[in-house]
Amino acid sequence: MNLYPINSGHFKLDGGAMFGVVPKSIWNKLNPADENNMCSWALRCLLIEDGNKLILIDNGMGDKQDAKFFGHYYLHGNDTLDKSLAQHGFGKDDITDVFLTHLHFDHCGGSIKKTVIN
Repeated sequence: MNLYPINSGHFKLDGGAMFGVVPKSIWNKLNPADENNMCSWALRCLLIEDGNKLILIDNGMGDKQDAKFFGHYYLHGNDTLDKSLAQHGFGKDDITDVFLTHLHFDHCGGSIKKTVIN
């Protein structure tokens, strides 16, 4: 069995929303907020190669959302699911199974393919 870390990008989220009742004086030391109180978070997935199975645990945020959505979450960086899979010699079509840990947009957003209708 082989395990591969898969980075699918970074996004920003309001620090207060992320940490809830934990005081900013505590969380800001480890995850410094910008001038808008936004913290940057990595979108990380896990790829498991086991025999003839290639299992992806979570799949990141994806790209199907509209400009308003990305205006709130500020997807940034050069990592994508496709690029990270390719770094390990794989593509999306090689994946046999997907396991979603939960249905927050940053874990399952890559499940739906963006379609352009003319």
